[in-house]
Amino acid sequence: MQSLVRWNRRVFCFLALLLAVPFPALAQKAVVEESVTEINCDSRTHAVVHYRRVTTILNAQGASLASFVCSVGGNDRLTSFRGSVTDGSGQVIRKLRENDLKYTEYSPYLAIDEHQEYLEYTPPTYPVTVTYEWTIDSHDNLIEFPRFCPQTDYDVSVKKAVYRLTVPKSMEIRHATQNISQTVMMADSSKYSKTLVLALGPLPPLCREPYSRPLGERCPVAYFTPSDFVYYGTRGSLRSWNDYGLWEYSLINGSEALPEDVCQRLHQLTNGLSDREKVAALYQELGKTTRYVAILLGIGGQRPASAAGVCRSGYGDCKGLSNYMRAMLKEVGIPSYYTTISTRNRRLLPDFASVGQLDHVILEVPLPGDTLWLECTNPRLPMGYMHEDIAGHDAVEIGPKGGRLVRLPAYADTANVMHSGVRVEVDGSGAAEMILFREWSNWQYEQYASLLSMDGKERQEALLRMLKVPQTEIQIFNLHDDGASLAVDAGISCQRYATVTGQRLFLPVSPFRRSYDVPSTVGGRQEDVWLETGYADEDDITLVIPDGYAIEAMPRAVTLQQPFGEFHFTIRPEGREVRIKSRVLIKAGSYDKSLYPDLSAFAKAVGSAFSQKIVIKKNIIP
Repeated sequence: MQSLVRWNRRVFCFLALLLAVPFPALAQKAVVEESVTEINCDSRTHAVVHYRRVTTILNAQGASLASFVCSVGGNDRLTSFRGSVTDGSGQVIRKLRENDLKYTEYSPYLAIDEHQEYLEYTPPTYPVTVTYEWTIDSHDNLIEFPRFCPQTDYDVSVKKAVYRLTVPKSMEIRHATQNISQTVMMADSSKYSKTLVLALGPLPPLCREPYSRPLGERCPVAYFTPSDFVYYGTRGSLRSWNDYGLWEYSLINGSEALPEDVCQRLHQLTNGLSDREKVAALYQELGKTTRYVAILLGIGGQRPASAAGVCRSGYGDCKGLSNYMRAMLKEVGIPSYYTTISTRNRRLLPDFASVGQLDHVILEVPLPGDTLWLECTNPRLPMGYMHEDIAGHDAVEIGPKGGRLVRLPAYADTANVMHSGVRVEVDGSGAAEMILFREWSNWQYEQYASLLSMDGKERQEALLRMLKVPQTEIQIFNLHDDGASLAVDAGISCQRYATVTGQRLFLPVSPFRRSYDVPSTVGGRQEDVWLETGYADEDDITLVIPDGYAIEAMPRAVTLQQPFGEFHFTIRPEGREVRIKSRVLIKAGSYDKSLYPDLSAFAKAVGSAFSQKIVIKKNIIP
């Protein structure tokens, strides 16, 4: 899709913490003194947009706000630019001109008609006030007008912000707001034009709080679109999501034809298979024969490459690959729906259709008794697996009768499981031999999928980071991926599993690294507690104590029940063995901010339980 709705895949990373610790809130770093967006649209294909932004930067935390960047693509041109920097006394310390701008076409995409013009500036002192004014001339791509979002970062207040849109009198404009109580006013009207105005301010800073909704769901935003548009020669309507879908369907209709030899090969691959087996075979074929490469040129930012073109070249973006998969399924008699979705926003505005709310394309395959959602840009994921950027998100199903709002299912908290089984045999010196099995499913699978692309040494290093015992060496390491879960089994030697003190050994109840620190909110919490993803971590640990030792002290069982989570910890001796079972369940959802201290106490209690030790003492024979 176009740059304003571009999808950037998230890099897989390891989670060392089950409850992540966000950055603490900082003091206010900047004030937007003035933010003005003025749009003069004289036809369905041409508009001039003028911006003015005045920002006082209070400290080094806001230094990045002193720089300027403008993305210009397609038929847009930056026609003017000027800026200035003044110190705390109002004295101008630097003037900024168009020849100070730098130009780059760097992009991770193979082909894109967008470039950036930017200026990097670091204030020499604080406070400073930075003013930027610039104008963009836009042709043939007015599928929507620039959105109004004057507050784009934490710890930044806004004194005054104004959005002014002037359009021909005959042009019908639709708008929607998020986190805004003010109404859009009709300020001026003449024989030929009308002006819509939205004024905001003052706006207090949004504080960065742990476990709160994403910034994009908290900041004030207004959207403006023409009810009917002309976009690179195509005509469409945004009066409803159904109308939007009609336009999208016009871009893909007729693009699914495949060469005859390819059609024959697809039938050979799928003859005699059930519908689900056919989908699996073609999804595997997609993964083997194509790769993801984005090409965003003109209308190509919205229209997918033809199925034949993707087949011939072997690459495509989310649109092209999904359309190619749609074409292959159609050839073998299985209907599917090209589906647009947002990887950023969980919810779409139900009564306001706009392209800017969407940034990705997937494929919906309705089968009897089940619906598969195919991520065609990464067929290495299990067929039908909904990754964290789309699970539970709203989407628009595109069909010949138009668009239909749908919602992808989200995995149940209890389905996102990490299960660990480990047997630890300890000797009298405190050393131990461990046999470990750990399995991840669904969302947990996704978090650790980077193991698959690592070499042997990197995988061993990753496993060692999961353990909290020193002087550890991995003897055996096997990784298993069955397409639905990821599992590790390993043999591990530990020179210092237990601490030796005289005749006693102090044995950790768990060999895994655990941290459950939740920072406190200074000055009272503003936002409700938001836990985006629920999951369960289950441990089944067997500790085998050495001959000649007896248990002297052992932790107690722990049970915690809260609206947002549960924790169960049991410990039971069985001869020379001690069986330890634990289960942490985090429940996704929104919870009243009054529960935040309980969340903090819950995390600390769980952390304390895992930090306990079993004390065993050597038997002394008189």
